[in-house]
Amino acid sequence: MASQKPEQPPTAKPSAGGWSNSRRIRLGELLVRAGVLTGEQLAVAIDNKAPNERLGATIVRLGLASEDDVADGVATQLRLPRIDLLEERPDPAAVDRVPARLAARHGVLPIRIVGDVLVVATAEPSDIAALDDLRMAAKVRMVRSMVATPSTLDQLRRQVYSQDATKDLIDEFDDSSPADLDDEPEITETSQPVVRLVDSLLADAVNSRASDIHLEPDRDGIRMRLRIDGLLRERARVPRSMSGQLISRIKIQSGLDISERRLPQDGRSMVRVEGVEVDLRVSTMPTLYGETVVIRLLPKGADRVKVDELGLAEDVLDRVLFAMDRPQGMVLVTGPTGSGKTTTLYAALEAVTRPTRNVLTLEDPVEYQLPGVNQTQINAKIGLTFARGLRSVLRQDPDVVLVGEIRDAETAHLAVEASLTGHLVLATLHTNDAASAIGRLVDLGVDRFLVASSLLLVLAQRLTRRTCDRCAVPQAPDPQVLRRLGLEAASLPADARPTAGPGCRTCEGSGARGRLSIGEALSVSSEVRELILSGASEAAIARRARLEGMVTMREDAVLRASNGVITFDEALRTTPEPAGEVARCPSCAAAVADDYLVCPQCAHPLGTEHCSGCGRAVESVWTTCPWCRHTLASPVAAGDEPSDQLPAPAPID
Repeated sequence: MASQKPEQPPTAKPSAGGWSNSRRIRLGELLVRAGVLTGEQLAVAIDNKAPNERLGATIVRLGLASEDDVADGVATQLRLPRIDLLEERPDPAAVDRVPARLAARHGVLPIRIVGDVLVVATAEPSDIAALDDLRMAAKVRMVRSMVATPSTLDQLRRQVYSQDATKDLIDEFDDSSPADLDDEPEITETSQPVVRLVDSLLADAVNSRASDIHLEPDRDGIRMRLRIDGLLRERARVPRSMSGQLISRIKIQSGLDISERRLPQDGRSMVRVEGVEVDLRVSTMPTLYGETVVIRLLPKGADRVKVDELGLAEDVLDRVLFAMDRPQGMVLVTGPTGSGKTTTLYAALEAVTRPTRNVLTLEDPVEYQLPGVNQTQINAKIGLTFARGLRSVLRQDPDVVLVGEIRDAETAHLAVEASLTGHLVLATLHTNDAASAIGRLVDLGVDRFLVASSLLLVLAQRLTRRTCDRCAVPQAPDPQVLRRLGLEAASLPADARPTAGPGCRTCEGSGARGRLSIGEALSVSSEVRELILSGASEAAIARRARLEGMVTMREDAVLRASNGVITFDEALRTTPEPAGEVARCPSCAAAVADDYLVCPQCAHPLGTEHCSGCGRAVESVWTTCPWCRHTLASPVAAGDEPSDQLPAPAPID
């Protein structure tokens, strides 16, 4: 039997636009040979391929392989180099050669120029017509392609061009003669660069996943900062000569009075940024050097977060979904502004929504559009407040009512009454932790017996930054941070793997990218209900909830940090001190109540003194048990001999 010659790879010949193969293996066959796909999966992809859709895109859409696997296959098929855009930094000179619209139309990103050759990253290197367009636009002899994944390519292209455009527009202004901020700026046709600058700034913020834009005037001009993943990052500085025009343009866009610069103003507008509708909530505030402007960005086209993408612990999520599937009662989500309360409610609501339920919401603003849900926008200017809207909503035969925020006593009373009359009420509050929500409702004037009867669950949450997957490396936590968390290095689990990110292009040098929810879920059991009725403190309610299995936000964050998902610094920064610390067994560290005689898990005797009559915990200085009136052993004074005989019990009236 003759020996079989090894298969030779297809030959490649260069062309003016890059590389072309006179003979090459089909992509699907190549992925099957590489073990990425099976023959059956390839057949499924071919059968489900849409007209004019490339096979690689079909494979990714069906979830049969990742973008990286397909890009590797394309690079091997065409004998082209593969590029990781998260590590490569495009050369500004190359970016300047290709207009933004042309790069967007052909889905390419210029990387560098070598002599008269332009190197670009693309997900479709076989598109010869696109390469020819780029060659003519860049005025080079040849365009060489490097294969990249489509999603990373699109994200980085938007980011690079938006940042570059912002800097170029700022450079257009002459800073030689600073303008007088007391003069009223006039927005005319000659102010077109300011209009383009605002548009570019919005595009940069949307492409960078920013939640807020901060424009802060100082002696030299305006500092532009973006809040990304909860922290502010400086983007650019605007010269003082154009600060007045910039602020005026934003005011005009959001319907504010450009002549009023002495009082704070609030406005809003809707803009379209690269095909995405974005709701802008604008706030201005007079300061020493001019007006500060903060713009909250609410993209309408953003994908809704699924309930399993929130990042909540499994036990917390189970408690939330169980409560939200109940026919009546009240579920509260608490936390500071920007902690993801509304996002959590939407995700959980979508998970339990059924066609048999009538769901209505009252929101300010409507951040996400949910199919099958009747959503109402609050408008205080015309008198449509949460309280007034809630009264009307209850006449719409709802099964579930979502109240964007309980801000006043009237809304709190109406929400509680609605939950007691056969409705499931979902709402948000601003409290520090879960137990504090009960005291907050009482402070708003709701009777304790109504709170105890209506409340099903309180979820307190924070958003914390994920450690960047791209640059995360093992790193021991700071001992001082551990001490502030109430931990020691020796107390960490044996399998703990703390990490930290030194910074890379993916996370823009921050070491973190993306956020997840840290939460504690307080279920209102019969024992917790009794504590609410008796007027117990928030600490006592928190202790009872922890005995019933509630994990505090800090404990949840420490667990995530031990697993390397976040850092211990993030756990300390984002979580509050836990309320109602629970006593622990000195033997097995199990949670024990104050009146336990022995640990229920290991039977270790506990050191608390107890009454011999009823067995309850007593203080060492007491002489009589306050529960059964049994006479206790008197404290031994210094120098006295202990008596073997106890005093006679006090007579019972």
